[in-house]
Amino acid sequence: MVVPRSGLPKKVFFLIFNLSGGGAERNVLRVLSRLDRERFIPVLVLKETKGAFLPDLPSDVRVLDCGGGRPGGRWRWAPELARILRSERPDVIVSFMWYANLVAIIAKRLSGIGAPLLVCERTTIVGAHLGFFQDRLRRLVIRFLYPRAERVLANSRGLRAQLLARYRFPEGRVTYLPNPLDIERIGELSRDLSPRDAVGGAHPGVVGVGRFTREKGFDLLVRAMSMVGTPSRLLLVGEGPERGALEDLARRTGIADRVEFTGFLRNPYPRVRAASVFVLPSRFEGFPNALLEAMSLGKACVSTRCPTGPEEIVTDGVDGLLVPVEDPAVLAEAIDRLLCDVALRQRLGEAAKVRVREFEAGEIVHRFEELLLEVAG
Repeated sequence: MVVPRSGLPKKVFFLIFNLSGGGAERNVLRVLSRLDRERFIPVLVLKETKGAFLPDLPSDVRVLDCGGGRPGGRWRWAPELARILRSERPDVIVSFMWYANLVAIIAKRLSGIGAPLLVCERTTIVGAHLGFFQDRLRRLVIRFLYPRAERVLANSRGLRAQLLARYRFPEGRVTYLPNPLDIERIGELSRDLSPRDAVGGAHPGVVGVGRFTREKGFDLLVRAMSMVGTPSRLLLVGEGPERGALEDLARRTGIADRVEFTGFLRNPYPRVRAASVFVLPSRFEGFPNALLEAMSLGKACVSTRCPTGPEEIVTDGVDGLLVPVEDPAVLAEAIDRLLCDVALRQRLGEAAKVRVREFEAGEIVHRFEELLLEVAG
């Protein structure tokens, strides 16, 4: 075990855009909730203090705002962060997602402080389609600026392999650490059932959870449900720019009366627990929290073999089903198979609960703590 040389807690800055309802934000909250306060003093640094998860932030975590919500704040983020770094003198800086990583690298350079920087990559590089400009800028940042960080943290083995193969980072500079899964807490929250949480009524329910963007592939799931022969309903939990298009697609495929959009839910777990089948239809991922969470609740899951993450979590036919990306017909066959076979659903669900124990938050956060001390030391 690595211990702080001074014996004093290390001040750790966690840098992220805000606490909106995304996977990276959930991960930050889980780390902040479990970080050993005898060894670390966590400080959350936000571009702007907003987001649905703010009420879930531990009360002892100090929040610093970089003023991104003020007029012109977008362009002052890096200089304001540099000022905060000079004033606060953290022992370690941890940033999440590529644009925040870019800002952290610039701000640290501007500040002149020597605190080590840990940048966290959350999404596949190969196969990602964030947009022409974003994709190219992200790759330039990774190639030319990430080497200035003391360590790069990848949340999947596949992403780590991409960083090593494409950008030739030294082996010791890129660490793999999966997302932490708070199994006990998710189980507790899932039992907050009410009549509105029923999925499907008299018919089995299919549920998908995530942000409504193209990469999450919910259009593929809606198309697949229009081909599913077993009477069933689809529940889509989330919000995002694609919602209108998804609602229109449900109407055009003739299943609007069988699809419910809940909007964003801080606690989606009762809806997942009440469903018969969970589906992750993504075109690309990092390391999908929603899939881990559904498996922890014993759900029979269908996931695409998208880069990266699902194939590191699910063994096809053992603890879930894997299907090709961009193939609604095959996705529909897998959903139908599970809806028609109660015994198969139960077998896969029980195996899924065992499988995800590897990602339990206590162990993952402990490994993260050791990494922080290693980088700080």
